[in-house]
Amino acid sequence: MAAVSSPMLSLPVLMPLVLCWPFLSMGVLAACSPASARAAAIGLSAIGLVLAVLAVTARSVWPATPFAVPSGPLGLLLPLPLVALFVASLSAEAAPARRGTRVLIHGLAGGAVAATACADPLSGAVAIGGVAMLVALATAVTRGAARAGWDLFRLSLSGILLAVPGAALMAASDAAGRLEGLGGLLLTVGLGTVAGLGPAAPVVLAAGDAGGGMALAPVMTAVPVLRHLAEGPDRLGVMALGLVTVWLMALSIRVASAERRGRLSVGLMIGLGAMAAGAGGGAGQAGLVALLLSVALLARQDVAFVRGAPLVHAPFLPFGGVVLTLVALCDAAPLLVFPVAVGVAVGSPGPVGSAFRAGWLGRGVAGVLLAGLVVLVLWGWR
Repeated sequence: MAAVSSPMLSLPVLMPLVLCWPFLSMGVLAACSPASARAAAIGLSAIGLVLAVLAVTARSVWPATPFAVPSGPLGLLLPLPLVALFVASLSAEAAPARRGTRVLIHGLAGGAVAATACADPLSGAVAIGGVAMLVALATAVTRGAARAGWDLFRLSLSGILLAVPGAALMAASDAAGRLEGLGGLLLTVGLGTVAGLGPAAPVVLAAGDAGGGMALAPVMTAVPVLRHLAEGPDRLGVMALGLVTVWLMALSIRVASAERRGRLSVGLMIGLGAMAAGAGGGAGQAGLVALLLSVALLARQDVAFVRGAPLVHAPFLPFGGVVLTLVALCDAAPLLVFPVAVGVAVGSPGPVGSAFRAGWLGRGVAGVLLAGLVVLVLWGWR
C-alpha cells in the first residue's frame, strides 16, 4: 500500500501524461524513418502502457477536469486500449505502406484512453464519438477497406447523434421522469451502436480486408463504451443489446469461413461484455474486464485461438469472463442465463485442423457450465 501513497505516483502530471502520450507518439512515429517505425511503435506503446498501469495503481486524477481513473474494478479498463496498442505494434506489418495506419492506431488508443477516463456522461459521449471516427478513418486507409470505413463512419455518426442528446438530457438539471428515462435510452442505444452491439455490429463490417492491427480497433472503441454503459441508468437495455449481439455473432460464426470467425468471435465477446456491464456488481465488472482483456490480448489474425478455438475452453481467459458474466446474470436477470449460455455454445466452433471441427467439445463444456449455473440459480431462489 506504500506504493499507492508514493509522491511519485501521486504527481498531478501522471494522468495528463497518460492521456497525452499516445498523441505525442503519433508525432514521433510520423517523423521516424520507415525502417525504425516498428521498433519505435513497440517502445512508445510499452511506455504508454506502463504509465497507464501506474495511474491505475495510484488511482490518479487530473484536478479540475472530468478525467480520473474509473472507480472499482472498472479502473482496470483504463490500460486496456494501450494493451491492445502494444499487441497491435508487435503484430504490425513492416511494410512502409502501413505507416499511416500505425500512426492512426496510436491516436485511436489515445482517444480510447481519454474516453475511458472521462467521468462526465456528455463529455464521454463526445469523446467516444471521436474514437469512433478514428476507427472509421483507420479502417478506410487499409488496403481495400475504403467502403468498410465509410460504412463505419455512417454507423458511428448515427450512434453519436443518438448518444449525445441522450447524455445532454441526463445532465440537464431540470430533466426528470420521462425525459431522464428518454435520455438514458438514447444514450444506451447510441453508445451500443458505436460499440457494435445489436444488429449494426461494425465489428462485422470491418471483418473484410483490414490488417492484423486493425483487428483491435473495435476493442478500443468498446472499452470506453462499456465503461459508460456499466455506470449508466438503463441496465436492462444494455443486457438486451448484449443478448442480441451474442446471438447474432453466434449464428454467424456457425456459417462463416475460418478467416471471418476471428472477427466474429471478437463481436461475441464484446456482446458478453455488455451483458456483464448490464448485470453490474463485482462479478459483472470483473467479467467485463476479463472479456475485454482477452480480446485485447488475443484478437489478432495470426492467433489460432481466434481462428477457431472454442471461446468457452478453460484455461483461456474468456472462459473466466463467461463464468463471471453468467454468475452476475444469476443475480441480475436469471432468465437470461439460459439463452446466453446456449448462444455461447452455438458460437463455439471447434479448433481449426483438429478432430473436433464440428464444435461438439465446445458445446459439451458449455453444457457442463450451464448445468452448474442452473444449480446456482435454483440455490439462489431457495
